[in-house]
Amino acid sequence: MKLSDEDRDRLALHSAFAVHQIARWVATQPDVAPEIRERLRAHISAIEGVLVTTGHDWIKDEIEATERALAG
Repeated sequence: MKLSDEDRDRLALHSAFAVHQIARWVATQPDVAPEIRERLRAHISAIEGVLVTTGHDWIKDEIEATERALAG
């Protein structure tokens, strides 16, 4: 089965938002190893770049807050 471009884009957007939600939760957990936080922060930063570039800048402030929380 092949997804249409529109369905693929929607799947990617929803997946990126899900990763962000997980990262936001991880940022509140005190027992997460620093290297995991840093890796997740790097992924969130990359997701932010793609979302903003493709016109989804409505989430920029929220993602940046998650990045800061992950940084500690």
